[in-house]
Order: sequence, then C-alpha cells, then structure tokens
Amino acid sequence: MTGRSIALVGSGGSSGRTLAIVEAALRARLGDIAVRFIDTQPFNLRTGGRTAYDGGGEVRVASMAAAGLRRYTGSWSTNMLLNGGPMMTRRLARHARDLLGGRHDAMILCHDRIYIETALIGAARASGTPTVLVQEGPFCAIGSPAPQTWRLRAKAALAPIVTATGLLPVMPDYGCAGHELITAVSDAYRARWIAAGVPGERIAVTGVPRYDRLAGLRGEFSGTGDVLRLLYIVQPFAAHGKVDGQEAARLQAVLADGINRAATERPIAVTVRMHPRSGGADAAVLTGGLAGAYVVDDGAAPLEDAVMRHDLIVGHYSSGLLESVLLGRPVLCLPVAAAAFAEASEAEKQAWLVRTGVAVADTAERVAAVLMGGVRGVIDRALIAEETGVVDGGAAARCAEAVAGVMVA
Repeated sequence: MTGRSIALVGSGGSSGRTLAIVEAALRARLGDIAVRFIDTQPFNLRTGGRTAYDGGGEVRVASMAAAGLRRYTGSWSTNMLLNGGPMMTRRLARHARDLLGGRHDAMILCHDRIYIETALIGAARASGTPTVLVQEGPFCAIGSPAPQTWRLRAKAALAPIVTATGLLPVMPDYGCAGHELITAVSDAYRARWIAAGVPGERIAVTGVPRYDRLAGLRGEFSGTGDVLRLLYIVQPFAAHGKVDGQEAARLQAVLADGINRAATERPIAVTVRMHPRSGGADAAVLTGGLAGAYVVDDGAAPLEDAVMRHDLIVGHYSSGLLESVLLGRPVLCLPVAAAAFAEASEAEKQAWLVRTGVAVADTAERVAAVLMGGVRGVIDRALIAEETGVVDGGAAARCAEAVAGVMVA
C-alpha cells in the first residue's frame, strides 16, 4: 500500500468512463491507491440519474435531500434562492465536506460549473486537497456563453447582482476555479485557458484519455457492400433546452424523408443510437417518419463499437461525429439553424464542425444524394486536432503523469 488516496467527481455523460481510465493509469503508475468516486449526476436538473462508472473506487452519491435542497424549478440559481440563498450555500458546503470525507492527495473532476461541484472544490481547498480538472473531450466552452434566449439573457443580467450581494456564490468559468492542474486536450485549448487567466504552468497538454481506444480501432473506410449501414446519433438538445423543439423536429423529418428517398434506390439498414440521457421521444419524429424498418441502440455500449459497425454516421454537431471522423468513417451533418440555438456557443460548435469538411445536407434531396452517391467531405485534420489533440493511445498515461506531479506527498 502506498497510503495515497484520490477523489473522483463524476458528472454524467462520459465523465465516469474518463475518470475510470485515469484511475487505472494512476494505479499503473503509482501502485495501489484508495479511490472515492463522488457522483454528482443526481444534481443535474435536466436529467438526474447516475453516472456510469466501472472503476474500482468506493462510490458516494450526492443527494439533494441530504443537502437539504428542495427542487422547485428547472433553474439552479432559482432553486438555490428559494432554498435560502446563503443558508443553502452553507448546507451544500457541509454536504460536500461529507462526500469528500477529508483530505486526499488529489480531487479530480471533469466538470466544475454547477453548485455542488463548486462546493466540492471549496471542501477540497479547506482540507488541503489539490484539485485537477481533466478535460474529458472536445467542444468545451471557456468563458461565459452568449445567451440567445430572453430567459438566459435575463439570468445573465441578474447574475452579477445576486453574487455581489452574497445571495449566491460566484460561478467561475470552466477551468477557472483555481485548480492546481488542468489537463488540456490540445495546445489550442491551453492557449484559450491562458487567455482566460489560468497560469500556463498549471496546464498540461495530454489529449483525451477515452480516445486512447480509438487509436487502435481507427482505419480508413473501405465500404462493406450493397447495404448501406447508417447510424444516426441522437442529440436530446431540444429536451435539454439547447435547441428550439420545432427545429429539432424539422431536422428529423428532413432526415427521414431523405432516407426514404434513397431507400428506393439502394437498401439501407438504419440504426438509431440513443443518447445516454435521452428517451424515445427524442427520436420520435425520425422513427415515425421512416418508411422502412430500423433498429434502436440504447447507447449503453461505447460509441466507437457502434461506429465501427456502420458505413455512414449521421447527426448534427455532437462529439460523436468527431469521434467517427477519427475512426475513419464518413460523416453527414444535418445543421441546426443558427437562430434555433439557445446559446451562441452551441451554434459555434456546429459552425466549427462544418468547417472541418464533413459532408453537409440541409434538405431531403441533399440527404438522399449523399446516401445514394457516397458523397464524402475533405477533412481538415489540423482543425480536427485542435479539438481532439493527439490520438496515439498515450493520453491516459500523460494525464496520470501530470496528476502524479501535483499529488500531495
């Protein structure tokens, strides 16, 4: 036994998988370490649920009830105020201290932008535990996003008032909470954090740990035969308030129409892959509009496994499309209208993806043309690398090396 311990903070999505990979790399480097995994996903007001984590740590689950928090609305700021404002902040701090359980050699997070995570960072500071932010993947917004809906604009206008008066704690921008270390995906992200005020010596460029597996899988696409195996990656962006619901439905209707047209010319096998935080309603317009059969993938297995079984990957602006490009698969983007996004930062993700050179179709006719003719984009690999970093199978080891450097002796 080394006597070392770390705390991992999961926040849904791929964070649990990422942290388990980093945990394994740290064990390989340092030997046996005690691990506590703190799951904050129950504090996600949009989806709730639990974080999928298959590491070897002791699991502690954050609880609104244990923190003395009642949910009144879908807004975190409003809930905090209705639960007592400063008093709720203090109760949340106590809950965070209980979850952390004392001093560790490091506390590692993938996300630091909700109140429970801010409370955990405060608890770590108070206990002398250094904090590490591991950038788990691409499309991370550094700096406050520009709101495009009146509700978000109103919240942004009120935020300085409620924080200045002490009613709510200040919420730093992503990665700007004073972490001892940030492991960044690429030099481009490192530069963005430095521009945001993070000292350069606190940022290590490592790549994406969960992309290590892609390095051994990827290969240039060679086709499989007469049947086009199409994988549609569902994004629950309407349900989560990121995209106007009517626009989301329109895009799925366009895709269904395009598939139906192409299917009169060639056989197409359609798989609809659900998002881990989505339900059947998130793809209802597409599945209801398809003339032929389709298969639903519940999204439980790693995305790369599904991608490698298909010939064409279709979606909008998800990181799954980017992973598909890394795996050498053709990608088709159905772009969301810019005005339909709730935040400009989401629209910027899509604009960036289009600039990479993937195939784009915004009408049923163009969708059908891609499906029938095998249209492929010319990919800008240098631009891709800005969001993915180096994909060589060594990101987890580089991340572990950087984390080991800040762990308390």
